[in-house]
Amino acid sequence: MMIGRYLTKWENQFLENKVILRRLSAPLLYAYDANTFVRRLRGLHGVPPLGPTDALIIRPCKAIHTFGLNKPIDVIFMDSSGIILKLATVSPRSGLSCLKGVVAVEMAAGTAVRIGLEVGQKFVPSKGLWV
Repeated sequence: MMIGRYLTKWENQFLENKVILRRLSAPLLYAYDANTFVRRLRGLHGVPPLGPTDALIIRPCKAIHTFGLNKPIDVIFMDSSGIILKLATVSPRSGLSCLKGVVAVEMAAGTAVRIGLEVGQKFVPSKGLWV
């Protein structure tokens, strides 16, 4: 009983504290921040289904996988200053890595194209630094 209450409290704090990702001062995505071991471990399984403006920031992160997912996702890898190093759509039951990456952002498939993301662009978080 106590564990259920603790997880509910933890999930509520996690889901309420979203980071706004901006490009050229315009808000593009509202992201859940997986910056602890437990949050990174749960990944997309620990958040509600991603909508058109939702994302999951995983930091630190050099590789992701889509085992257990039934839909493809868009993934970007960024360096510590927020510059996009790699951008790809990852199919279910596969993985992707970026050795120079420090931060990964996972989005619903098609989101990166819809908002016009490209390698070399810079994202700025609403809270703190990337690492």
